[in-house]
Amino acid sequence: MSMRCFIAVELDGPIRATLGRLQDRLRRDLGRDGDALKWVRPENIHLTLKFLGDVDDPLIPQVCNATATVAQQVAPFEFDIANVGCYGSADAARVLWLGITSGHDQLTALAQTLDQATNQLGFPLEARRFAAHLTLARIRNVKAGRAVHQLVADEKPRKLGTQTVDQLTVFQSVLSRTGPAYTPLHHAPLASKGPKP
Repeated sequence: MSMRCFIAVELDGPIRATLGRLQDRLRRDLGRDGDALKWVRPENIHLTLKFLGDVDDPLIPQVCNATATVAQQVAPFEFDIANVGCYGSADAARVLWLGITSGHDQLTALAQTLDQATNQLGFPLEARRFAAHLTLARIRNVKAGRAVHQLVADEKPRKLGTQTVDQLTVFQSVLSRTGPAYTPLHHAPLASKGPKP
């Protein structure tokens, strides 16, 4: 047997609520085109550091141990969530996302370390450069993609929140017709949890 898994940073409840309100506004701003997007439920929004795909059951404890080892090498830090963007060209926007400003370099280093650690367990290294982001929606057709591209161009840059990273989470992902369900398999605390600044 196997599980579809990934390693990510979970978001705090208040930040998820803020992102949910943002999604509601963007959906309204898009009008009918907003219905052509598959919006990520706020409780499912997270920052993926390493997607593993199908992991054989005997490997799960090793993945959790590798994640814990990496986490213990890193002190807690923060990242800022800001600015709406999209992947794809004006005629083929595919994903609507939120960017990361401060803390991006630390997230990139963490993702690269996890990439190396899981590679030692047999998982392939990432072919693409890591780009920290939070997915808000996936775009289903070209017309909606054009509308999203224009929406992003019209959005004013603004900070939406600050997230403290004090643990990493190994998730199981189960896909269904109603959307994915994510179940935490393991929480790996960073080197020291200490009080938030």
